[in-house]
Amino acid sequence: MPYYITNDSPDCNGWAVMAVDSEEVFGCHADKQSAIDQGVAISLAENVEFLGERAEGGPQVVITDIDGTIFLNDETNEKLLAYLDSFPDTSVFVVTGRLEKDRERTATELTDAGVRFQDLIMRPDESLTSNEFKAETAVTLMGKYNVMVAVDNDSGARSAYRAAGITALHPNDIPAVRASRAVDLSAPEFMREAARRGLEWYAEGLAGDGLANRTVREARAMAEGNVTAEKWVRIRAWIARHMVDLDSPDADPESDGYPSAGVVAHALWGSVGGKDGARRTQDYADRIIGRIEADNAGRAKGEAVSKIETRVFVNDFEVRETSDGMTLTGYAARFNQPSEDMGFVERIAPGAFKLSLSSRNDIKLLWNHSSSDVLGSTRAGTLRLMEDEYGLRVEAVLPDTQAGRDAKVLIQRGDVTGFSFGFTVPANGDSWNADGTERTLKSVRLLEVSAGVAFPAYPSTVGSAQVRSLEEITMAADLDFELVDLALTKLHAGQPISEDEKKLVESLMNALMPGEDTPEIEDEVVEEVVEENSGDMLALKRKKLALMELLETL
Repeated sequence: MPYYITNDSPDCNGWAVMAVDSEEVFGCHADKQSAIDQGVAISLAENVEFLGERAEGGPQVVITDIDGTIFLNDETNEKLLAYLDSFPDTSVFVVTGRLEKDRERTATELTDAGVRFQDLIMRPDESLTSNEFKAETAVTLMGKYNVMVAVDNDSGARSAYRAAGITALHPNDIPAVRASRAVDLSAPEFMREAARRGLEWYAEGLAGDGLANRTVREARAMAEGNVTAEKWVRIRAWIARHMVDLDSPDADPESDGYPSAGVVAHALWGSVGGKDGARRTQDYADRIIGRIEADNAGRAKGEAVSKIETRVFVNDFEVRETSDGMTLTGYAARFNQPSEDMGFVERIAPGAFKLSLSSRNDIKLLWNHSSSDVLGSTRAGTLRLMEDEYGLRVEAVLPDTQAGRDAKVLIQRGDVTGFSFGFTVPANGDSWNADGTERTLKSVRLLEVSAGVAFPAYPSTVGSAQVRSLEEITMAADLDFELVDLALTKLHAGQPISEDEKKLVESLMNALMPGEDTPEIEDEVVEEVVEENSGDMLALKRKKLALMELLETL
């Protein structure tokens, strides 16, 4: 059996010589060199490998090669990436025989392929063969990390890893991971930088006419790394349609008219660097869409979001004292109500929860999605879920616990205004319109219901104003929606805003609900864009109060 040394053995005050298989301690030493001497002597006597220093208690790492391992015939090995992701709390180290001088190109290639890695270790020069380099690297890593496995298509490399005491597998031999790899929808840095450049050009007035407000809003989100699944689909299609815009003379950086409006638009969609840059972004979108489609196991459209989804509804909660305690009632979802624009508009069809309600699975009511704060359970009978003509109705007997008492107080005060629910969509459980802008949930698997949502993202189930209504109010109040939108984004993110931006937000509050001491805006402005019911007015009041509280923190 191979031997190694470590200073992390509980049986030794100093350095220990240990056997890999049995973890038996063969000697304790005050200094490292004495431990090495004994380890080498035992290894020579038994004709086995001496593995050097090994940090069993170190951070967990998995190793992968690139060529023939991550990439197979110019395609990304998704099975491998899913396997690497299946190791919890483990870093991915890419160890490759490619030379250090190719680091920038290699890092770009890996990033563009959506490979998430924590370290890229490359052969410094040609003084060592690839396998000699990997053998040395293996010993070094074993001295610092707990290396779980190495995946490499080269038999010599696998032998080098095994000699260092590392389990080594060929890519064809890795086990299939049953759970799908979570799809990382975030924008890579090159697209974030493109969006930032586009926003700078937009602020300079170089975007030209006809640019949609939505494009600018989404570019701001992209600059922070946030891209929805549906946006990835539109990125691919948009670039394909607008590639011709980069043929304009002013799309050339040497032109006095650079950047053209088309270049600015491309940047806002995450594309810079001419047609090569556009193709890079398009190829990246292709790979993300492919992963989404695979993750959703045959669902019809790439626009569908990745498996576990959450929706939040504003709701008029009610908590009342009953003989058996405190009873919470309300609707976690309303049928046929349009969502906000999430990149698509969504509706829940009647009967969507029938599958879950007829199953014997235990569904819990949580406080703010925390599994440690359970407010009710269908199996225990403290939570009842039912479909009626309006939607998914919730009735729960709140526990006499700190979480239950807090829930009662916060709901009764109006600090908490929303239910949310987590769900997955089975095959054929949703449908999309032809251009992927509208989605209908026909059947979902309900995973949990949660109260404690202070800032709901989904429109009210009792008819509160939608995002587009806020835009109409802003425009009717003669305010610049883009500037207001930017100020609100900063405000909700806790970022400082200028005095001008503060005045814009205050003007928006006046538009939402004029007060006695504020300039009046015609009542028709509000009435034209929201339904005439008390639910809308209550939602507007809450929005105004929330903005006032945020402004008071500045």
